[in-house]
Amino acid sequence: MKRILPSIFCVSVLFVSLLSYGQMGRSPAGTSSAPPPGAGAYDPHNGPAGMNAPPPIDQRPQDYLAQDPKFNAKIQKMLPESVTPVQVCDGFKTLGDCVAAIHASQNLAIPLAELKGKVTGKGSENLEKGIHALKPDVDAKAERKKAWKQAERDIPVSN
Repeated sequence: MKRILPSIFCVSVLFVSLLSYGQMGRSPAGTSSAPPPGAGAYDPHNGPAGMNAPPPIDQRPQDYLAQDPKFNAKIQKMLPESVTPVQVCDGFKTLGDCVAAIHASQNLAIPLAELKGKVTGKGSENLEKGIHALKPDVDAKAERKKAWKQAERDIPVSN
């Protein structure tokens, strides 16, 4: 009898533990409290037609600039009056690429048209290589990082 009692106790504890473990992460009434698959630090809100919109920094410049006049005005302050943000960003894949190029151009006194020519269009290079081609005496990697940090500060986190 002395040996059976501890065995029953161990089996009971194991059974209750397995039941408890099976209930972890579940909320009552069958609702899920776990985040949806793919949710991370940036969980975009629903955009048009229920689709998830990417953050503004990853959107096409023409799409974002057309919907945010306040941001347009902010970018216009960094450009000559004869050029609009839409014109400058034409050819860039993302808004972040465009704004980072604007900052790199200002930081290094590189004509924006020349830098844009290096990083967009046929035979284009990334921003770091474009900076190096136009200003070989600077640390292009550090300048690219600096320009991207500035762009990240300028661009809103969500729509």
